[in-house]
Amino acid sequence: MILGLKVKQLRQERKLSLNELASKSSLSVSYLNEIENGKKYPKAEKIAQIAQALNVDYDELISLKLTKNLTPIAELIDSNILEMLPLDHYGIDLNKFISLMSEASYQLSALVATVIEMARSTELSQNNFSRTALRIYKEIHGNYFDDIELSVDNFIKEFNVDIKPPLNYETLFNILATKYNYQIDETRLSSFEELKQLRGILKNEKQPILYLNSNLSTAQKLFIIGKEIAYNYLNIQERSYIHSSLKLNTFDHLLNNYIAAYFSTAIILNKDVFISDINNFFSQEKWNENYLIELISKYDATPEMFFQRLANLSGNIWGLNKYFFLRFNTFAGTDKFDLTKEVRLNISQNPGGYQINEHYCRRWISIEVLKKIKEKSNEGNANSNMKVGILHSKFYDTNNEYISFSVAQQNTLDPNIFTSVTLGYYLDEQLKKVLRFWNDPVIPFRVVNDTCEMCDISNCVERVAEPTTLRTIQKSINIENAIKKL
Repeated sequence: MILGLKVKQLRQERKLSLNELASKSSLSVSYLNEIENGKKYPKAEKIAQIAQALNVDYDELISLKLTKNLTPIAELIDSNILEMLPLDHYGIDLNKFISLMSEASYQLSALVATVIEMARSTELSQNNFSRTALRIYKEIHGNYFDDIELSVDNFIKEFNVDIKPPLNYETLFNILATKYNYQIDETRLSSFEELKQLRGILKNEKQPILYLNSNLSTAQKLFIIGKEIAYNYLNIQERSYIHSSLKLNTFDHLLNNYIAAYFSTAIILNKDVFISDINNFFSQEKWNENYLIELISKYDATPEMFFQRLANLSGNIWGLNKYFFLRFNTFAGTDKFDLTKEVRLNISQNPGGYQINEHYCRRWISIEVLKKIKEKSNEGNANSNMKVGILHSKFYDTNNEYISFSVAQQNTLDPNIFTSVTLGYYLDEQLKKVLRFWNDPVIPFRVVNDTCEMCDISNCVERVAEPTTLRTIQKSINIENAIKKL
């Protein structure tokens, strides 16, 4: 690409058309066009012909050094930012993108340089960049994928899978072993102290070996096996062989991990059976947390799998197109809560908070259930038990209301980590039609906000930080108003 950029720039500086350069270098126009677009890297003798035609030294032409306005483009190519951007998934050709950028003004080159610096900063690290791109990709598609649903239906028919919950572990294991020649090892990972936090690793050989963490629950093992089936059945090549969010850096790895997870969850929580169960749940006259716990247990699914499946189907089946999904982690002995997964669909609020270093509103149910499961752990009886909560909330500034369900659990691989998953629906007329118990008086009601730093709710007993960000913004507004008066 860099060679192509240099050839194009030098040709334009010398006011040569492609036809003229072709004539001077004795190379075809189509071949030169492919070189300029970064699709071909010519042999040494042809580079020499181009250098002579452009009246430039051979070494200068093949050097990676670029002119001032193209330097940010080289940095962009050299960085891994392009791997994090889903250009091809949005129909944008990478070579054309680079070519357009190369023709841009100095101002746009400066903007590119700024984006690169931002992407290298703490607030927009590689992981956050890719994950934000994936979140937006899911939101554009309504968090529902017809093609994956169809593939799951075809898989179930092809292998005659019994969809009655809970799905038998041996059913998927046998398909993975017989159809895809997998071997599963649940002992090897424990030999490495450094790998005890990983859920699984695939050794991809003629006979693939899937090393599973022996401490995983049956639901977690079933989920991973379902993902491996998805990678093979859907013929997904670009993937991570490590079942851990720590090793998902590029957008393609993240997207394909999501597709595999979607596929696996859709098998375990079969759509037809699941819809019937959720209809029964939504039609209850009163809120009953035990009903939800029993429903999750019926499928032998993790709370995250259950809520993700519900989120996937909410808009398509029940017309609930406004919701958010959040996953929070916290560590034993700390009061810090980290947002590790997020989907927002058709809502203007950001219940996860906008800044990494700000404090998520402690009034939300996500935090409450985490505190309760940690208290339960301190009593020595948390294990895999769930702590369930529900909240009717209203945003302080906008008065938008939500009904949120949240479930917290202790991590099976690290007892010092606690996780909550929350699915919050925007309270509108459609939700009131679908969710019969939305106005049950036992459901707690709270006024909430984004983060403590952006909140001016007075006398908030849950506050853990002063509204410093809001004060800074307000100070600026006051100055602007005073200037207008002056």
